[in-house]
Amino acid sequence: MTPALKNQLRHLDGAIVQLLDERARLLASAAIDDPARATSIDDLLRRHDGPCSPELLREVFAVLDRASGITEEARS
Repeated sequence: MTPALKNQLRHLDGAIVQLLDERARLLASAAIDDPARATSIDDLLRRHDGPCSPELLREVFAVLDRASGITEEARS
C-alpha cells in the first residue's frame, strides 16, 4: 500500500467514524418505531449502484442500529 493510499484511507476511516457517531446521536432522539426509517433505508438501497451489495449494506445498517440501541424487534 502506498503512503498516499494509506493516508487517504486513514482520513476516510476517520470521517466514517464521525458520521457513525452523528448517526447514533440522531437516532437517540428519534422514535424507534418510526416506519419512515426503514422506508428511507430501503429506498437508499434500491438506488444504490456501488460495489457493495445492497444485502451487505442492509446488514451494516442493522449492526449500526444495534450499536445505537435499536433492536430488531423495535424495527419490525
